[in-house]
Amino acid sequence: MQKVEAKIIIFTSKMDIAAQNIKMRILENHKLSEKSIGVEYAYHDRDIDALIVDIPEDSIYAENLEEKFKAKIFIFASRHSSESGIPALLTHTPGNWTDDTSMGGKPRSIAISSPSTIKRMLKWLNKLKDEKMLEGYKVGLEVTHHGPSIHNTPTIFVELGSREENWRDKSAAYIVSEAIMNVAREIDEKGEFKIAAGFGGPHYAPSFTKKTLETEYAIGHIVPEYVYDKITVREIEMAVERSDEKVEYALIDWKGLNKKQRDMTIGYLEKVGLKWIKI
Repeated sequence: MQKVEAKIIIFTSKMDIAAQNIKMRILENHKLSEKSIGVEYAYHDRDIDALIVDIPEDSIYAENLEEKFKAKIFIFASRHSSESGIPALLTHTPGNWTDDTSMGGKPRSIAISSPSTIKRMLKWLNKLKDEKMLEGYKVGLEVTHHGPSIHNTPTIFVELGSREENWRDKSAAYIVSEAIMNVAREIDEKGEFKIAAGFGGPHYAPSFTKKTLETEYAIGHIVPEYVYDKITVREIEMAVERSDEKVEYALIDWKGLNKKQRDMTIGYLEKVGLKWIKI
């Protein structure tokens, strides 16, 4: 079967209110043409070779996409849910550090991160939120978590959360949609970034978000403190190796790990000669 190809493929789940909202904002504000992809149609921006593809299942369970699609990068537009319900614009790489696959994906399997793409996405979300004076929304990174399993294609999620009223918020969806399209235009640009992986800290990664927004660091995978008691050096190695750019720095949330966890991390980093920085 011939694969559907584009430089950037943007996946939007039909089951996801936020994803469909984001898709509609792109179609409203950009000239895309319908493109046949077998039994269905997708939407194609020829200028930047970006293709928007609806998928039937929730994004975190969308396995085996590489059997049908080929791209330089996959971008999932998605909803975000949280118990706190804080309105949020978030981005991260998918994958599972442990054997827990309750949110899709395969055990101890992570996608290829794209640190420069994540940095650009976060900065655009932040810039557009400020420009459009979108009140009440938090912009940030999340750690690497949840499915689907994507093996060979760099993949990022960009999410709108955290409750249904936010998923339906056209102003917030517009910001996500424009961030996606701006990042798609910049996908071939060489950034003068320091490429890094992050270790430690909580799920919403405030230290790494601040570092990404305020310095030259671009952070791909982030291994949070809450998985450390269930991982080995192999997962630390994956965080460094599974990147579309060579990781040259490791940022350690010093207070976000205990001594045993820091020692395991630093032991690996020093063994492979990777520069590590306390934050």
